[in-house]
Amino acid sequence: MSNAIEVRNLTKAYKGINAVDNLSINVPEGKIYGFLGKNGAGKTTTIRMITRLIKPNSGEILVFGKDIRRNRQWAAANIGSIVESPGFYENLPARSNLEITATLYKTPKSRIGEVLEIVNLKDTGKKKVKDFSLGMKQRLGIANALVHSPKILILDEPTNGLDPSGIKDMRSFLKGLSRDKGITIMVSSHLLSEVQQIADYVGIIDKGRLVEETDISNIEAEDQSYLLLEVDKPEKAELVLKDMNIKFASEEKTIKAFCKKHMNSSINYNLVHKDINVFNLASVAKSLEERFLAITDEVNS
Repeated sequence: MSNAIEVRNLTKAYKGINAVDNLSINVPEGKIYGFLGKNGAGKTTTIRMITRLIKPNSGEILVFGKDIRRNRQWAAANIGSIVESPGFYENLPARSNLEITATLYKTPKSRIGEVLEIVNLKDTGKKKVKDFSLGMKQRLGIANALVHSPKILILDEPTNGLDPSGIKDMRSFLKGLSRDKGITIMVSSHLLSEVQQIADYVGIIDKGRLVEETDISNIEAEDQSYLLLEVDKPEKAELVLKDMNIKFASEEKTIKAFCKKHMNSSINYNLVHKDINVFNLASVAKSLEERFLAITDEVNS
């Protein structure tokens, strides 16, 4: 699989302190890449370098294999972005705002109707942007970033300020945009549960450094939070777990066994061997948030 974005040994310092420290990441083409980290971890600084808003002290950034320093116009044509809050002329309607962007990019005005339809704002007519909801403004920001038909969309905290319904709509919209249009999407966020529901790949940074980069399915497949057991003799099952030195928590006939995934078959075997009927045995995966906290705690310990 080819990469849409490659960041190699990127460093950015402010007053002698590295906000981004020798960072290397790979964003696969046509996928949604979740760029994760605590506030202040270096996410926005990295995005501002990828979108050429600031210059790195060292390192390089490749877009579809081309160095953006030597191919600035080409990179600009292939990247659309929202870094922090999108800015608009509040007293103008959506179409008029997008016409300004289309003129800057020398894009045909026919493209405006296309992107307004993509973000479900085609029927806003003469309604002024100042009367838009926050969710509508966020979608207009994405439309603005898509006017010049880029192959990459970079969004910095796109769900900031949205209510649960707005977050759900944004999640569905981004998944559809990647699936139906084949656009590579890089999403920076600290809302790990949201990213887990849309991302194909994730990169986790802490203090400006990459601590993990992986396919999201690897996280769900490898990391078990606990083994959920439903048995007919819970007290007897607890004794079995104690003999195996496995920590657990019980509630009526349900037991959560906190163990590695490779122990599941041994637990099941020992329960059955002790004449305990197992009605349900389910591996519950760690959430991305649990994985994130474990990784960053390990790095900082």
